[in-house]
Amino acid sequence: MKTRMTELFGIKYPIMLAGMNWLTTPKLVAAVSNAGGLGVLAGNHQTPDELREAIKEIRSLTDKPFGVNLTLGVGSAQRAPIVIEEKVPVLNYALGRPPEIAPLIEAVHGYGGKVIGTIALLRHALRSEQLGADALIITGYEAASHSGNVGALVLVPTISEAVKVPCIGAGGYADGRGLAAALALGAEGISMGSRLAATQDAEVVDAVKETWVNASEEDTVIDPAFDGINCRVLRNKAAEDLLEKKAFPLFDAISAGLHMKRVLKISWGELFRTANNMRKMPSGIGGGQRGLGSSMRFAVGSRLFRVALEDPVNGILMMGQTAGRIKDVPTVAELIERTVKEAEEILQNMNKQFAN
Repeated sequence: MKTRMTELFGIKYPIMLAGMNWLTTPKLVAAVSNAGGLGVLAGNHQTPDELREAIKEIRSLTDKPFGVNLTLGVGSAQRAPIVIEEKVPVLNYALGRPPEIAPLIEAVHGYGGKVIGTIALLRHALRSEQLGADALIITGYEAASHSGNVGALVLVPTISEAVKVPCIGAGGYADGRGLAAALALGAEGISMGSRLAATQDAEVVDAVKETWVNASEEDTVIDPAFDGINCRVLRNKAAEDLLEKKAFPLFDAISAGLHMKRVLKISWGELFRTANNMRKMPSGIGGGQRGLGSSMRFAVGSRLFRVALEDPVNGILMMGQTAGRIKDVPTVAELIERTVKEAEEILQNMNKQFAN
């Protein structure tokens, strides 16, 4: 299955792994790349040294193209140079502002790499293309974690017809039906997060994989309560507790901030700079800025996201509406092969149907 996405990145199939913090380990990234897709490593939760080691580990597991995802403004000043020094084939960025994005794109292009911008608004898509992004991930309302307010059915064709670079649909994609639909809407491929994490190759505890398999499309909730930006997660006990807390606990925020400092191995100065950057970041993909309370929620939410990887009841588990389409736990290779096969059969049958 050839599309502009496969040609741009030199991959076999138009499927990529969403860069999900703590879920996209080198093993899973390599498994996706070896299966013909584009594996993407989330880089924000690692120290610069850990990120460099993870990139080297991926290269020891695959000789295929792969990428690294960075959320700009959250420690990216320390991590972006690692991506550039290691000449990672693909950089996928989210958020950020033009003065930060433009030189980063130029640096990646300098060694022959490609850049994907993650967006959820038409105006951001146009700006990313103008700044030099080689492709765009269009994040629909159905997605896990952060998105805009528009679903894929409207968002993908609106953006894909307005830009010249290849577009990749994200949010709600789990199988061949989704891939065929994305192609019909104007995308050149899809990004899958929860679906690829619910595989045998993913280093996630069985309880989390079972949660995805057993969940329905109605078992999520989207709200700023979880980390200060509209964020879609599993509706569980931890999520309900945060939704009920209208007044935010200062002690929890301070404790979570200290936890972030310890886990990321950063200085007090770096911690305060990160907090200030988060305060200035958009409070939603649509714009505006975070207040202090929003930044505090981010600190607490980040800790609970980590908890969810071991305990999906008492942690905050990012999960998209696509969970309703997850029915089993195959290998990555099996999932990608059957997704492409199903999409090809759907498209062929539609061609035959309308040809008659």
